[in-house]
Amino acid sequence: MFAELHARSAFSFLEGACSPEDLVARAAELEIPAVALLDRDGLYGAPRFHLAAKKAGLRAHIGAEVTLAGGGRCPLLVETRAGYRNLCRLITRMKLRSRKGEGSVTLEEVAEHAGGLVALVTAEGAEAMQAVFGRGQVYAEVQRHLERDEEARNQHTIDTARRLDIPLLATNGPSYAHPAQRQVMDVFTSLRHHVRLDTAGRLPALAAVSHDFH
Repeated sequence: MFAELHARSAFSFLEGACSPEDLVARAAELEIPAVALLDRDGLYGAPRFHLAAKKAGLRAHIGAEVTLAGGGRCPLLVETRAGYRNLCRLITRMKLRSRKGEGSVTLEEVAEHAGGLVALVTAEGAEAMQAVFGRGQVYAEVQRHLERDEEARNQHTIDTARRLDIPLLATNGPSYAHPAQRQVMDVFTSLRHHVRLDTAGRLPALAAVSHDFH
């Protein structure tokens, strides 16, 4: 049975348009037994998410998308208590030296805090993350939303995963729980890119190509 292991909430500032409770409620409605909340550079929504999942009888997985120095993000899933502590320490290190809304971590810092964590990768980061986390702690993530460019990226990721013997993981990457929240996501996307909604072109569509549960 499918479990969504890469969801965002409104705690991913301007990149999510629903509360953690909305995600849990929608997952329960769709009979999805487990969901992972991976907000950007923070665990702010984790307590509310965990409590809502417990009440709904769902399994809650915790993690974060950690911004990497030099560009890109590394989605990290907590596997153990030690992993949760490591993720907290990694994010705290980033926040203490950065202005609000900014910050990144180096690959060396990720390696220092890799214990108890699982990394989700695409083709571009697969080899480096496998070297950091080791075999069995890295999954190649694919999302299929019937977009041409995405299909090419997915095939590249699949080929790389086969070459490196990394298991595949399918996610949907929801940033909102219900179709009605798409309009909010469009506004957030325009704000994030510093453009007016009526001149944003395809930016909202690309940002929301698959960002609800289905």
